[in-house]
Amino acid sequence: MLDDNGNVLFANQKAHSSFSIEKVREQLLKLGTEDGKLVVNGYTYHCIYTGYSSFHLWYLNDVTELERLQSSNQELEEIFNSSFDEIFVTDGEGVCLRVNPAGEKLYGATADQLIGKKVEDLSKSGFFNPPLTPLVIKHKRKMSGVQTAKNGKTLYVTGNPVFDEAGNIVRIIFNSRDLTDFKILERRLEETESLLSTYRTELVELTKTVGETQIVVQSESMQRMVAVVSKVAPVDSTLLITGESGVGKSKIAALIHEWSSRKGKPFIQVNCGAIPDALFESELFGYEGGAFTGARKEGKKGLIELAEGGTLFLDEIGELPLPIQVKLLEVIQEHKFRRVGGETVRQSNIRIIAATNQDLKYLVETGKFREDLFFRLNVIPIHVPPLRHRTEEIPLLIDLYLDRFNRRYGLQKMIDSEVREIFLRYRWPGNIRELENLIERLVLTSESSMIRITDLPDGFQTNARPSTAVSVNGIVPLKHAVEMVEAELLRRAHEEYGTTYKMAEVLKVNQSTIVRKLSRYQKLFKGD
Repeated sequence: MLDDNGNVLFANQKAHSSFSIEKVREQLLKLGTEDGKLVVNGYTYHCIYTGYSSFHLWYLNDVTELERLQSSNQELEEIFNSSFDEIFVTDGEGVCLRVNPAGEKLYGATADQLIGKKVEDLSKSGFFNPPLTPLVIKHKRKMSGVQTAKNGKTLYVTGNPVFDEAGNIVRIIFNSRDLTDFKILERRLEETESLLSTYRTELVELTKTVGETQIVVQSESMQRMVAVVSKVAPVDSTLLITGESGVGKSKIAALIHEWSSRKGKPFIQVNCGAIPDALFESELFGYEGGAFTGARKEGKKGLIELAEGGTLFLDEIGELPLPIQVKLLEVIQEHKFRRVGGETVRQSNIRIIAATNQDLKYLVETGKFREDLFFRLNVIPIHVPPLRHRTEEIPLLIDLYLDRFNRRYGLQKMIDSEVREIFLRYRWPGNIRELENLIERLVLTSESSMIRITDLPDGFQTNARPSTAVSVNGIVPLKHAVEMVEAELLRRAHEEYGTTYKMAEVLKVNQSTIVRKLSRYQKLFKGD
């Protein structure tokens, strides 16, 4: 309260505690007899003027918090209206109170058409279905579901209840998102996955190169095999690769390692047939210092430890000594082992891939291979077909090795078409390894730049595949002829299929018959 001269006549306790009376007096004098606003120490006051004959009176109301609330409310309003997701608000009875522009777009209706109406009525009118509000009210907790809007769009809706102090629902806030775009993306993703699957199928028909590993995949049998490899490689399970000598089992093992999560970790390869039985245990498991005469004082890591974190490839697993088979089984099952001469149980983190060109089932039957180890190894068998069963790959392999050895030795040799034809007819008992070695030999020994029939080794052409299944070159006793044909069929079946079960299936006899006749003609298979 001021007099006509501007002197302060009165200011209440609130005024004295809130601001400097002198500063406010100066601003009030400037304001004159008009209502207005004052800002003092960051606070905003609404001034109401009341004039009297002997004094002037102002009522000052602190509107700072009100302005802050108005500003905050405006900000929330902007968020509400600009939200990409729908926001739909009802009271505790399910009556629509507010809906943002995104909700109007989703439901194909204006806010005026929705506000003030019960959700159940809106659902009956076809704006959306089914309503989620009854579930939220019933269960008194957040609920989610899928709705179909009037315009055909599929919505994912979540309703969150808001409670008062008594636990009653006073508001339900719904958020909805249009799933139509997600479904389109999902369909496109499925199409992309399908396309990728097609590309993978096409890729396996071509030469695969992984690090130093190159394999040619053209035939159906190899495509099926590589398809299995691509599925099992990322899965950290024990694998058994079967196939004749020289088909490339070690390359398949290397390929599996490169395609697995252990890529970049050690890939240790050991030929079980090349290690003497007496040394096998120490080579595989390592030994402690002083374990035996001649042992290093500090001991030595075995192949299992060297392969830690990576892959241990056991080639020719059928040659593994029986006592070692028991310990290998423990490594596979328990991931534990002991060094020779040691008591400490060591943990191992390796993947084991085994390979063989023998019939392990037959070895199990004859007591030369443990049945439990066979079953542990044979979880996922992978059979690599012999080269004679995939002749369509021979031309690709010829070009692959010819290019490799030309580059290695700085030459430009070519292979005559007649030689290629002979290669296609040849049975390749040594499989890919034989073909690779022969091409290297021809590249180095041929006199001219064109490799011709005359460059082939002596007797090579005579081993090419005959045009008929049986040929008769002379007269012998019929019984002897039958035995010769039978023996030759067994030899061929043994070369091509390796197992007595498969031989029996192809020759259409019992497996026991095959075992008996193999024993009879065993001289034919010496050195196999």
